[in-house]
Amino acid sequence: MHPRLNIVSVAKRINITPLKLQNTLVQRPSTSRPKALALHRCFTRCETPRFSSASTAPLWTSPLDVKNRPVSIIGAGVLGRRLAVMWASNGRAVTLYDTNPTQLTAAAEYIADTLTSYCIENNTHPGHVHSTMDFHDAVKNSWMVIEAIPEKLTAKTALLGRVDKILPQDCIIATNSSCYKSSELVGEVKCRERVLNTHYYVPPRNTYVELMSCGETAPTIFPFLVQNMKDVGLHPIIVPKQSAGMIFNRIWGTTKRETLRVLEEGLAKPEDVDALFKDFFHAQKGPCEKMDEVGLDTVALVEKHYLSARPELSTLHLDWLEENYVRPWALGDKAGSGLYSATEKAQIKAQAAEKDCTDGKGDIKATGGQ
Repeated sequence: MHPRLNIVSVAKRINITPLKLQNTLVQRPSTSRPKALALHRCFTRCETPRFSSASTAPLWTSPLDVKNRPVSIIGAGVLGRRLAVMWASNGRAVTLYDTNPTQLTAAAEYIADTLTSYCIENNTHPGHVHSTMDFHDAVKNSWMVIEAIPEKLTAKTALLGRVDKILPQDCIIATNSSCYKSSELVGEVKCRERVLNTHYYVPPRNTYVELMSCGETAPTIFPFLVQNMKDVGLHPIIVPKQSAGMIFNRIWGTTKRETLRVLEEGLAKPEDVDALFKDFFHAQKGPCEKMDEVGLDTVALVEKHYLSARPELSTLHLDWLEENYVRPWALGDKAGSGLYSATEKAQIKAQAAEKDCTDGKGDIKATGGQ
């Protein structure tokens, strides 16, 4: 028997009698009784018992003093730096980690430009954002770690396993993966009750975030995170079932896929697609602009994962994207050019700035001028 386990203590914890537990362990239960089977394995294999999120005895307890303990963000890329702005926007501490010093420098410049203006706009006070290339320094004393690295299954799985080994027991482990369910990433994680998907989009402009269980997430994590997210201006939505892509990404994925097919078939240019989209939906940006903003390498990785589960779909659009943009490193905004060239992107920004100075009738907004 595991040295830390005995029938009396375990029975008390799961609210059954020691005699009933002992009878459960005498003979291997059937797979139709998952909790009993888990207990049987616990004692016969010296494993720590683990139950699903429906368990009456979750192992996770909410962290204390979250306003003074940092949120740690692993990955200072396009999304990581934006998450740092959101979580630091109400006086909270944030630690941003990356192995690439160029990424950290670019992230620091973005945060310096964006955090102050965002706080002024929302009447809040900025917290301190600490950047580091020291992994242990990045995660020490954190109350939540957010994984925001590229969409590569092996890398994400290894990272979650690594942080699980060194984090305090009450620290939440959140993956921002847009295509992998967190249940696919916990192969090396022992304390799975604190793991979940928290999928952000492009903050601070987009403030909605989707929360989804890994299948073993402690139920109490969700109301706790919802409240803390609301405190920093985010709008959380809980996804009640596990789903690849969760909610919006499934809808957005179809839009991206058909947009790329239209471009690959030579039916339209990016500016034509975006013009039609913006006119119909009254949107500020079209799908081509959004894909350039996210990064075409990320778009390709996500699409590759979706297509692997849908073998009946053509891959011509993905092959076209990788050949013409990903391999030549024309990845979008972060590379200077993508579906739009640098010149075209500058023209779009100038047009957007001009539009911001006028209302729907073309009159100058009230800015003190005539």
